[in-house]
Amino acid sequence: MSNIFIISAPSGCGKTSLVKELCHANISVQQTISYTTRKMRQGEENLKDYHFVSTNDFLNKIKLGHFIEYQAVYNNYYGTTYESIKEINDTGKDAILEIDYKGMLSIKRALPNAVSIYILPPSIKELEKRLVNRGLDEKEVIRRRISQASHELKFSKFSDFTIINGEFNKALSSLKSLILLNKIEKHKKIVKLNMQF
Repeated sequence: MSNIFIISAPSGCGKTSLVKELCHANISVQQTISYTTRKMRQGEENLKDYHFVSTNDFLNKIKLGHFIEYQAVYNNYYGTTYESIKEINDTGKDAILEIDYKGMLSIKRALPNAVSIYILPPSIKELEKRLVNRGLDEKEVIRRRISQASHELKFSKFSDFTIINGEFNKALSSLKSLILLNKIEKHKKIVKLNMQF
């Protein structure tokens, strides 16, 4: 039976890099591809990193009930469709959803058996340093992101597990271990249930 794993974190905490490396190293998991109205960044590809769509297209999908969760973040929309999860689970793979804390809470309400993992920075100061070093945003945007991150970190307590991304390889190892542990525990429950019949 396939699983659903939610990986959440404030911007700049490394969740995107962790998820990409996890999916590259583990053939039994696959990341859902979210929809967004934001502009494509250098190095990104449509249908690989995101489904890049217009605001009108996105709003139309909301009306049609395609999204299990969607959010407005920094004047752009992001959303996960039911179909993107189903397509992955139908192949027997586990679906990995990389979403913000609001998306995490929405998914947990809709799918209580989904496992949520929250990625934390070592500190707010370190997070600010990372955002500056990646060079994607202006100073005012970074200031807003840091302020937002301070707020978002409070919601880590609602996740099933937390991982501090102080050193990338250690955080990745912890993420892999958590996913494997949950798969083993779920398998044990299924075996136990089958033995009762």
